[in-house]
Amino acid sequence: MKIQKVCLIVLFLLTLGSMNSVAFSAEEIKSDAAKQQPQEMAAETEEQLSDTWIKAKLLTTYTLNQHLNPFEINVAVDEGVVTLDGRVDSGVEKDLAAEIAKGISGVKKVVDNLTVEPDMSIPEKEMADFAQLVEDATITAKVKTRLLWNRNTEGLDIAVDTDNGVVTLEGKVATGAVRDLAVQIAGNAKNVRKVESKLEVTGKEEPSEVEMAGRMIKREMSDTWITGKVKAVLISSKEAEGADVKVSTRNKIVTLSGMVRSKEQKDGIMALVADVVGVKEVKSDLMVEEK
Repeated sequence: MKIQKVCLIVLFLLTLGSMNSVAFSAEEIKSDAAKQQPQEMAAETEEQLSDTWIKAKLLTTYTLNQHLNPFEINVAVDEGVVTLDGRVDSGVEKDLAAEIAKGISGVKKVVDNLTVEPDMSIPEKEMADFAQLVEDATITAKVKTRLLWNRNTEGLDIAVDTDNGVVTLEGKVATGAVRDLAVQIAGNAKNVRKVESKLEVTGKEEPSEVEMAGRMIKREMSDTWITGKVKAVLISSKEAEGADVKVSTRNKIVTLSGMVRSKEQKDGIMALVADVVGVKEVKSDLMVEEK
């Protein structure tokens, strides 16, 4: 199993350097399946490559993450649905592994079957310190993601750091309003205790290279991509805690259904989703729980 994972990781890293190897693999698959109908074979080949790519990319990401042991996590991918099996040392690691999987391009759903089995050989204080370190890393990733996916802060040069649940933002923004919004977005992420802003207001609204690239990518966003990002934002947001929200997207118009705790929560969720990059309109079929 370890050898198989290493091979997938090496394959992914080599693919980044040379896309010709992927093309060659596709041709080999086509040759072996020459008796199949062309359209069916092409669809099957694309699906196989896509699932293999997702698995290799996910295993590589786990390997490069200092908080996770990739050899204790088994990954299976079928038509974009990722299933995680194996063991981790804490609930924080379990959540981190699932969050990373949800952030991989092409992933439609994550089935988390990971079990938590703490390593009792690690001293209690060291375990607590490690758990906080992992939680801080998770918070940083969530805040960065929320800033990137918000149409008002995408592409901004904002650095994010977290220490014991305290998030520090550094960088440059055009206006005080954008600065305040960035602080609000960070503060609304789950498990954030406090936000310290070191953001500098420059008054310049010229788009950065990152922002320009983001605008180009936005044009290519699919409904599936938007649905995935909306779900990820809701999962990581305090605004959606306790709500059961289902998300669907058609022609970049997002429809929300399910149950929420109050009208205030419903309005907050609607506003949150409306600010996700690529969302053209938000429709609500949300129902407020009867008290």
